[in-house]
Amino acid sequence: MVEENPPVSSGITLGGNLRPHLGNRVQLAGLTPGSASQYLPAMAPNLTLKVTRRLPTAGDVVAGVGHKVESDTIIATTRISGQPQIFNLAEYFGVTPKEAVKFLQKDVQDTFKEDDIIALRKGLVGRRQYRAPFDGTLSALDENGGYISLTPRARPYNLEAYVRGMVVEVIPSYGVSIQLQAGYARGAFGFGRERHGLLRVLSTNPAEPLDPASIDARATNFILLGGSYVTAESLRRAVELKVRGIIAGSIHEEELTKFLEYRRRSQFYRVGLNNWRFPAEPSSQESPFTLVITEGFGIRPMANRLFEMLVGHDGEELSLNGQTQLRRGLQKPEIIIPLVTTGGANRPAARFEGPLVPRVGSVVRLINPTYLGAVGQVVSLPASRRGIHPGQLERLAKVDVQGTTLVLPFADIEVLGQNDALPGAVSG
Repeated sequence: MVEENPPVSSGITLGGNLRPHLGNRVQLAGLTPGSASQYLPAMAPNLTLKVTRRLPTAGDVVAGVGHKVESDTIIATTRISGQPQIFNLAEYFGVTPKEAVKFLQKDVQDTFKEDDIIALRKGLVGRRQYRAPFDGTLSALDENGGYISLTPRARPYNLEAYVRGMVVEVIPSYGVSIQLQAGYARGAFGFGRERHGLLRVLSTNPAEPLDPASIDARATNFILLGGSYVTAESLRRAVELKVRGIIAGSIHEEELTKFLEYRRRSQFYRVGLNNWRFPAEPSSQESPFTLVITEGFGIRPMANRLFEMLVGHDGEELSLNGQTQLRRGLQKPEIIIPLVTTGGANRPAARFEGPLVPRVGSVVRLINPTYLGAVGQVVSLPASRRGIHPGQLERLAKVDVQGTTLVLPFADIEVLGQNDALPGAVSG
């Protein structure tokens, strides 16, 4: 069936030229195309972002350069064709394929409305009919197998801006680029499509869990901020009360599994050592809300700096994307907080001299499936090793994680900050 929210592509850059690309991508100004996204700051309170919004198929762009847009402003429209669905008429009527074809009341390429009669069998003791399950077209017929293909009717789709800002470029027939000043943060993992809404803080400090009892009718349509961890009960309450999103530090694997069983959608997810599967599009479109876990599995307090940044925007609008992909193209959840200007002047955005590559003293978060979300500190940079492709060299970092030393490729870590005082405790 046609999804209510078909997949769209969105890209984010920090300054620089607009480059259309699939999925979310954030780049620092001045980096060459193709630079790895893990070199970005995992959190920054004030950046100049350029967010690319693209339709999944060609359509009409209704926003122009210089237009100021809100998160819910429609910036482009198109029509989305449904995926063809196959039905076995022979099995339905209990006859041979050749007999089943004779019952058809529609020809190939004929259109129909929901509940129209597609096939009809008349008999001495009555008649049986197959009715259309939706509006659409009879797109194909297999006379030898007795199958028909029904394609849902194309539906209009409106692409929203997703963030508040100004349109600075137009991608003809596909979308626009929106520039804004914003706070930015990446999570460890999550699920759910792009959403925006007002933030409501429900935990008083980063070590306090999200209490299910605090999720009441006042949480409806809000994005909720917890502290250390969230439970399956809290996630179920969020579904019941139509919460738009949840941001929390961590979750027990067992609690996530309980929630997914409750939703009866567990086939879209799989958790466990070296066996990750999170919902990439289009399945993530079915999530009733968006979840962003910032630290990982278990019970982990949210990083102090991130919690303080978010608390400072309590009651303000933010944008959230929980889609996670850990293999075959890294994609991490993202939080974007459009900054509210005061007095008509913007604060200067943060300046970066270069990419945040791991170096000795870097506080890093591990993003490989085995140690997802763990925080450590780089103690040395061993010599590079050969990669899986001929001539490829893989840069390595030796990371101390609570007394355990791991040697990891740069691709498996992201820099949270720099602490040059070694040895020492790693802080959030």
